[in-house]
Amino acid sequence: MVVKGGIKMANHGLIVGLDVGTNTIKVLAADVRDQQANIVAVGRSVAHGVKKGVVVDIDATATDIRQAVAQINEQTEQPITEVVASLPASNIQIQHVKGTVTVKDSQHISYEDVANTVQEAVKIQLPSDREVVELIPTEFVVDDFDGIQDPNDMVGMRLAMHGIAYTAPRNVMGNLRMAISKSGLQLRDFVLAPLAYSKTLLDDGQQEFGTILLDMGAGQTSATVVHEHQLKFLSSFPAGSDNISRDISTVLELGLHDADMLKLDSGFALSKLAQDENQLVIKKVSAEEPEQISETLLAQIIEARVMQILGKLGEKLDLVGAFQMPGGVIVTGGGAALRGMTEAIHDAYNVQTKLFAPDDIGLRHPGYAGAWALVHYAAQQTPIQLVVKQALYGLPLVVLGQPSMGAQLPREKRGEKKKQKVEQQRAPQVEPEKAESTEVTDEEQPKKKNRIKNFFAEFFD
Repeated sequence: MVVKGGIKMANHGLIVGLDVGTNTIKVLAADVRDQQANIVAVGRSVAHGVKKGVVVDIDATATDIRQAVAQINEQTEQPITEVVASLPASNIQIQHVKGTVTVKDSQHISYEDVANTVQEAVKIQLPSDREVVELIPTEFVVDDFDGIQDPNDMVGMRLAMHGIAYTAPRNVMGNLRMAISKSGLQLRDFVLAPLAYSKTLLDDGQQEFGTILLDMGAGQTSATVVHEHQLKFLSSFPAGSDNISRDISTVLELGLHDADMLKLDSGFALSKLAQDENQLVIKKVSAEEPEQISETLLAQIIEARVMQILGKLGEKLDLVGAFQMPGGVIVTGGGAALRGMTEAIHDAYNVQTKLFAPDDIGLRHPGYAGAWALVHYAAQQTPIQLVVKQALYGLPLVVLGQPSMGAQLPREKRGEKKKQKVEQQRAPQVEPEKAESTEVTDEEQPKKKNRIKNFFAEFFD
């Protein structure tokens, strides 16, 4: 780390992003100079302790993280000691907060004063099972002057910060934090995945006028509405590309691995894109000899689940008027790689749809978008954003010419302070139901053979 602009900068040099997904753990190392990230190493391992993007087996996840990081260490000259970790979008809530302090030196506002406003802003009453993971300042106010983005070195008596706090379940963060620790690494920062996506995948116009970000993972699918450069809405549905593979496995009586390979090699997200005359050879678990099925039949199985996922999220997006925004949908995540997925989204939502995948050599797959966005977002953080994050996580603030501030008040004790009124906005939550229990009517499905109809009638009831 180097000193720049009066604070100890943490987004210079080697930054390592950790994306813990349901099926895979991805690690990217980037050399950062002047807020520009150059990917220098890639690590990947199979995830064994993660379900729907959440760590459920700490020891298994720690082992998988070590395996992925070992690949990074082989490609870099310095051993990896700390990571920036991505947090999934599920069960995130949004609160508008405000913190106001009296400036210590009325002739000079410092980053220490900024850190104090952060401490005041997060003195909010939260349920015991939640904690603040991100705090994004929308503006600072010095006395009566508002709209300030960085108040450092300004003159004033009082400093206020208006911001948006994102809270996440404490156990989700705690399990991931413990897995990282057990892997022998230090956690430098948590970054909310939709926030990283919004600031790196979207251009200025898309962030301003409104765009839907759709992240299609293995265990869940998340939708984020970005408008006026802010995350305005978050929702997730507990089904993803893994559910599609399980559907194929169940209907066609295939092993799960064979079903997954069949999906990737020959599947379409829309049945109208498939060719009925194209025959696929499969080997059922219960059969002694291989048999043939049509490409259309496979696509019908896939399409049923895809439309279920898009339909459930679409209901929530329609309630907030997301489909009226000019930015349309930007889709990414491993599930977005399925052929015909952008066409399926366009058909379901009737808006322009674009696929995002990193352009770096070796990363040209939408499944790497999460890790890619993570390191680029970390690289782009400004001094004021770094100060806010240091204060949020209780890290010492290093200021030129002054002693370091001590660690901030632990979160567990913040609720004991005087309660501060906040304007609260909660993102609608998806009940933690199993995706298989969601009801889909026969009218919503394409015509199929009777056995396929019967399967889905029972499967979604």
